[in-house]
Amino acid sequence: MLFSWLRKSRSHTETSQYNPESKTPIGVIAGNGPFPIRFVKEATAHGRHVVAVCHEGETSPEISEYVSELTWIKVGELGKMISAFRAGEVQEVAMAGGINRINHFGDVKLDARGASLLLRLRSTKDDVIMRGIADELGKEGMEVISCTTFLSESLVPEGVLTKNSPSSDEKADIEVGIEAIKAMSAQDIGQTVVVRKGVVVAVEAVEGTDAAILRGGELAGNGVVVVKFAKPTQDMRFDVPTIGEKTIDIMRESGARVLAVEAGRTLMMDEEEMIRLANKSKISIIGCPALVTRKRSGG
Repeated sequence: MLFSWLRKSRSHTETSQYNPESKTPIGVIAGNGPFPIRFVKEATAHGRHVVAVCHEGETSPEISEYVSELTWIKVGELGKMISAFRAGEVQEVAMAGGINRINHFGDVKLDARGASLLLRLRSTKDDVIMRGIADELGKEGMEVISCTTFLSESLVPEGVLTKNSPSSDEKADIEVGIEAIKAMSAQDIGQTVVVRKGVVVAVEAVEGTDAAILRGGELAGNGVVVVKFAKPTQDMRFDVPTIGEKTIDIMRESGARVLAVEAGRTLMMDEEEMIRLANKSKISIIGCPALVTRKRSGG
């Protein structure tokens, strides 16, 4: 049976190259959402001095309460970012939080180094740009480490996390969603699909996960299943799927009943409150085996 693997475990967790004994300053390229602040708090708790480069209009100003070295930039100011890290004697850098893709079409300010990189890459795909930024940092002697550094205990385990479990029909919808994500893996499309009775009713695009869930609920009504996975080829240093209390709020609003995510490759923000709210709303949260593991095993 396809769902015989459901069990509580911390398997399939991807480890980073981070040296836990290191006490050198660590840089963070901060995007939107709660992730950057969570990363900064955990890094500080591990005795690391954090140098943050934050994006105007994206990163929460609250982050200034947790870091002593902070530089604000616009999307595209790569030279300014690198200068801030060099001044802070940073050797390791993590990318935490996303950048609203819609902003790619508007609020961008390319400095000389940013323009040079974009011209060389000849692509505006997120993965390509982030790898390009990592290469530029590498030229400066800075290693890009996994954004899950310090947060391995917040990765979703396999199994059902809530009191309610998915029904047999909902399990079938989960598999439809997983197959859809696998089919889209070669394209720079979002990480979320919404399914109802075997039909994919919404796919995340530039509008982001929340809007995709709401659109799915509007189109298919109550009972939709939300499936959120990383692409099999996704570079997990940069872009890890993230869920939290806000995700459950949006699901309640849309009438969604199940949230299926990838175990070991999805981060939970506000874990206890997220699960409490899901239980109260009779929403199921389930961690499914990672696609990369299925691929290796031939499944």
